[in-house]
Amino acid sequence: MKVLIVGIGQAGGKIADQFLMDDRKSHVPHTFEAIAINTAVSDLTGLGYIPNKDRILVGETLVKGHGVGADNKKAAQIAEDDIEIILNRISKSGVSNLDAFFLVASLGGGTGSGTIPIVARHLKRIYDEPVYAIAVIPADNEGDIYTLNTARSLKALLPNCDAVIVVDNGAFLKSGESVKEAYDRINGSIVKRLGILCRAGEARSRSQVGEKVVDASEIINTLQGGGICSIGYASEEIKGAGILSKVLKKKGYELGKASRILSVVKHAVKENLFLPCDYTSANKALIIIAGPPEELDRKGIEKAREWLEDTIAGTEVRGGDYPLPKSGYVGCVVLLAGIANAPRIKTMLERAKVVQEKIGVEPKREKDLDKLLGGIESIEDAK
Repeated sequence: MKVLIVGIGQAGGKIADQFLMDDRKSHVPHTFEAIAINTAVSDLTGLGYIPNKDRILVGETLVKGHGVGADNKKAAQIAEDDIEIILNRISKSGVSNLDAFFLVASLGGGTGSGTIPIVARHLKRIYDEPVYAIAVIPADNEGDIYTLNTARSLKALLPNCDAVIVVDNGAFLKSGESVKEAYDRINGSIVKRLGILCRAGEARSRSQVGEKVVDASEIINTLQGGGICSIGYASEEIKGAGILSKVLKKKGYELGKASRILSVVKHAVKENLFLPCDYTSANKALIIIAGPPEELDRKGIEKAREWLEDTIAGTEVRGGDYPLPKSGYVGCVVLLAGIANAPRIKTMLERAKVVQEKIGVEPKREKDLDKLLGGIESIEDAK
């Protein structure tokens, strides 16, 4: 699947940069191209892999390259004003060869959360290719303003995208970890899961062609009308791989290939989703099993698919394999689309509503304070 990653804001730009780094090191043909959009010069300068010509600075006359300071309304206005600059650069990215656009941003900040719905809407207006968003939402402890920004952005984004893949920072945070370590790990997980998803049908040699290939159309059909989506991942080391595995096989022992595949799929869905949610409320699903060809047991893949069919609300479950001859692991990526019940999103929206109401009464507090001050003798009056 050929994809243009559009990284917006600081977090989005870093993730897009990592997509490009990972892609250029991959053994399969290039899958991703990337551009970065920002209102801050420093964030664009810090990127290492996206070429300078693909780094777009917007709002220069308004914010002088210093960012919008978590003001996503200002960012949205800048995006509207400079949309032709953005679209012109995207048009030079070989759109005719693309299968989809993936816009990525943190919805908690200013530039990313304000810009991503605007860019999505204009891409949908101009191009036939599907437009997806990878939306990173803040953890509960990241502050009220970031929660409100996220709610505003998500409300604008959902109607303007074919699907929104939500990534919850809070699901990945570990105690004792620095902010940089946490974000690097989250970004790496995003790139890894989407990388497997998009590369599964892009093989360079016969040994990397699956028995059941998952191509771009399978992914697009799963995400079609997807609303809120999540992606799970899990892997298991192949114990006794190599010589020992061959010896045991000759003696008639099986290492439980089918059971291993079903186990990693259940672990990915139940315990390791981008967005923890009621996975049974999903409308569609897609499973990709990756690992050495001899470990990709067809019965196991079918069992995993049947389990998911019996588990989710919808009936469309697609699946396939992604051979990785040199891997010592069996892993899986599970895409859940059209999630109807996401408690994390619900609590975030409820909190955002409270924050918005709180902000609405602040001007009255200022007036009350002015009134109190008006009745107090000032230093100048006392002279």
